[in-house]
Amino acid sequence: MYRSNGNFEAYARPKISQHPDNRRAYFVGSGLASLAGAAFLIRDTAVRGDSITIFEELDLPGGSMDGILDEHKGFIIRGGREMEAHFETLWDLFRSVPSLTNDNASVLDEMYWAHKTDPSSNPQRAIENRGKSIEQMDKLTLTPKAVQELLSLALTRESDLDDKRIDEVFSEEFFESNFWLYWATMFAFEKWASALEMRRYTLRFVHHIATLPTLTSLRFSNYNQYESLIQPLVAHLEGHGVKFCYGTEALASVPQSEGKVRKSAFL
Repeated sequence: MYRSNGNFEAYARPKISQHPDNRRAYFVGSGLASLAGAAFLIRDTAVRGDSITIFEELDLPGGSMDGILDEHKGFIIRGGREMEAHFETLWDLFRSVPSLTNDNASVLDEMYWAHKTDPSSNPQRAIENRGKSIEQMDKLTLTPKAVQELLSLALTRESDLDDKRIDEVFSEEFFESNFWLYWATMFAFEKWASALEMRRYTLRFVHHIATLPTLTSLRFSNYNQYESLIQPLVAHLEGHGVKFCYGTEALASVPQSEGKVRKSAFL
């Protein structure tokens, strides 16, 4: 395994094995990682779809990327991925997955068209005091001291942040800023959360800091992410013959004392 970057690697097709028909692939769980792995095997290595099996404990695919209508609870959506222009692997995947609603278009195509027609923007990023606009909503209101603390965190080695909370590396000036309000609500951070994780998010999304007040850097699908991403991806895999085993627990071994599972696939 090696690390690389750039379109030279992203769009070139690797050499195909002499005997791809002899391969078998098994995925445990049908979340986005497994579905993507199966799609890349088919597209990039010529593994036959009917040689791929995906085991799923639940009765439907998608993992946490749900958007399921329950007759008793209503629409269940636990959360969405904050997608942006530099989700390179995700866009590489969905440029190869056909849309379910647009002929001769990929999932990426329809998301791109939607973004160009109706780009993401949220002029009322947050409110306070039961609906009142926040003062200087379009500003991050970071003081020079708060900016220095943010820069210091980014430059700190991860090994020096073990067991440190966010409130141990920032002062109250930082927490009073609009930046913290927007950042914490976007990524579900609390003051007591990991400073190391805060550093990783800061480095990963530093190019979005200027757009935090309006969220203009985000990319949205037409519908919830289950219907817009998972359903077309599953349909694509099923069209290639990939086998989905729902209601199944994949176990290495089951001692006699543990009794029976509902359905088991022994690997």
